[in-house]
Amino acid sequence: MASSDPLNISLDGTQSRFEQAAQSVLTAFAQSDIKTGEQVTPPMLVDAVRQMLAVMQKLDKTEVWDPDLPEDDQEQIADYAIGFLQDLATWADRLNEKTARQAMDVTALGVAAWVIRHKGNIRTLEPVVNALAGLANVNQDPQHLLRIAQLMEQVILATDAPIRADLEKDPSRPWRILLMNHAITATRAQDTEQMEHAFELLLKYLPEDAPAFFQEGLQQVSQPGFAPAVKDLMKSYQQKSVGAMH
Repeated sequence: MASSDPLNISLDGTQSRFEQAAQSVLTAFAQSDIKTGEQVTPPMLVDAVRQMLAVMQKLDKTEVWDPDLPEDDQEQIADYAIGFLQDLATWADRLNEKTARQAMDVTALGVAAWVIRHKGNIRTLEPVVNALAGLANVNQDPQHLLRIAQLMEQVILATDAPIRADLEKDPSRPWRILLMNHAITATRAQDTEQMEHAFELLLKYLPEDAPAFFQEGLQQVSQPGFAPAVKDLMKSYQQKSVGAMH
């Protein structure tokens, strides 16, 4: 049955996307003459991801959580799956399978969406952030952009506490990129409610970056095509961010 979600990140959609991408990587690997030595190979990684997805499907069908399993078992399963998918994405890069590489990231996003539905935390952000950025970049439809922004917010709120503590200050860190992209995507969707959510999160977690973001954002939304309410909201947060720094 087709997913009603335009992003198709249901578990069924995630499995289907993964199998298609996996076949591309497996075929390219079989045709390559890469000497793997003791490296973990694509067939091993594909089998590992399949096992994780099968467990996730089984857990979805289980109405009562097994008390013998750890409470964070969903998080562990998801993190293993995302880690294997990262390794497969690296192989896809190495084999020049660009479409499959992107699909591995979107598969990781599907895994993250699954753990969110199970009220768990996301422990590995990078491929999830990459997937969300890629989806936002290729979408222009305001409703699709709103859905992506909402999903970004869910990922932010489900991000594991050590990541949210944000002890490293590398500008390219996935946590910072996620917060910035959430605000950008909500603005592109021109949904003032989602913009407020994104802007509040930006002020909370990136107060040092917020003034420059809102200043640049104000210039962007002053161009034709943006509703007055969008410009007014951006201006109010630009003033709020400057005031917060003093």
